[in-house]
Amino acid sequence: LGEREEALIETGDIVGATELMVGTWLGPDAAEPAREAVRQMQRHAFEVQLAAEEFDPDEAVVDLTAVQAPCLVLSGAHDLADFRQIAGRLPHLLANADHVELPWAGHLPSMERPSAVTDLLIGFLKEEVPVG
Repeated sequence: LGEREEALIETGDIVGATELMVGTWLGPDAAEPAREAVRQMQRHAFEVQLAAEEFDPDEAVVDLTAVQAPCLVLSGAHDLADFRQIAGRLPHLLANADHVELPWAGHLPSMERPSAVTDLLIGFLKEEVPVG
C-alpha cells in the first residue's frame, strides 16, 4: 500500500492516491457520504503533507505506561493488518484499556457508522466515569 501510495504521489496523481486511501480506510459497506468525507479529508492531508517538511516518525518517543486513564481501543476488521495488530497490542501496553474489533469497519469506523461508534463510546464512558 505504501509503495502504491508513494508512486501515485510522486507522479502527481493526488486523485488516484486519494481514491486508493478511501478504498483502504473504509469497510466495504461504507455509505457514499462517509466515502466523500474521507475523500475530502485525505486529499487535504496529502496537500498538507506535500507542503510540509520531512518528519521522521521513528524520532517520536511515546511512553504509553504513563497513560492511566481508561481507554477504549476500536479497530476495524477490514483495516490494514498493521493497524489491527497495533490495536490488539494496545490493551497490553496501556494500564486500563479494552479493545473491540468491529467486524463491519475499515480504518475509520466513526465515519462509516457514527451512531454505532457513539453508542460504544457512551456505553464505555457510563461504565468508566463515576457519577456524582
